[in-house]
Amino acid sequence: MTSVEPTDQSDMSLEQLVEVSRHNFRTVEEMAASVIRTAIESGIFEPGERLPQDRLARLFAVSRMPIRSILRQLESEGLVEMHAHRGATVRSLSPDEISDLYEMRIMIETFALRKTVATIDDDQIDQLTELSGQLQSIAYEAGWVEARRRFYRAFYSIGNTPRVVSTIMQFRAEVTRYTTELTNIQSHTHEALLDRVRLRNPDLAAAWLETHLREVAQGLRAQVTALQTQQTTSLITEESSSSRNERGGFDAQAE
Repeated sequence: MTSVEPTDQSDMSLEQLVEVSRHNFRTVEEMAASVIRTAIESGIFEPGERLPQDRLARLFAVSRMPIRSILRQLESEGLVEMHAHRGATVRSLSPDEISDLYEMRIMIETFALRKTVATIDDDQIDQLTELSGQLQSIAYEAGWVEARRRFYRAFYSIGNTPRVVSTIMQFRAEVTRYTTELTNIQSHTHEALLDRVRLRNPDLAAAWLETHLREVAQGLRAQVTALQTQQTTSLITEESSSSRNERGGFDAQAE
């Protein structure tokens, strides 16, 4: 499958993302799955937002059936929740789920990083450096998320089995829609990681990665907690306003 190619767009809508992806895939279904996934990870679709199947079907010029199949696939990847009456929504994570995901990421990514550092050669470092450089030339969020995914898949594929790589990429995908709020397209984390790899010290690289992931997890927990508090406050305000309106209506009728 071919990835979404970068353009000069600085702020991309779903329709624009579809347009730049149109000729990069063998089938419409492959394109739709990649575009919807990237739209979720880049924040075009936000956590908790409903994914309108009719609109998506029209956008990709397909029936609702392949869209439902794609959403089921994304549900298995932890990106989407399917509801009996509401349809599909972008899955929201709780603070505890954030913590659990990052503890699992620390375990598997430090394990994989040690193997990468132990087996990587100069040519592979040069290839990763080129991929890292491409990230700096991308001017829109969705393209940056896709290019970042390519970098880390290539990175962890060195010295690790496909099962390890796919597990890492799934864990990363589940939190990317939140990390894009903390980072931006000028983030240099991948460059800092490569700098540690060039030192050829697996323990040093793993220690840096663990510290970095724990810092990100702390930031995400605070972000998600604040969002939940805001949503709860808004809900209470709406319910209070609705209650006052109802009482006002009863008083008017009594008069």
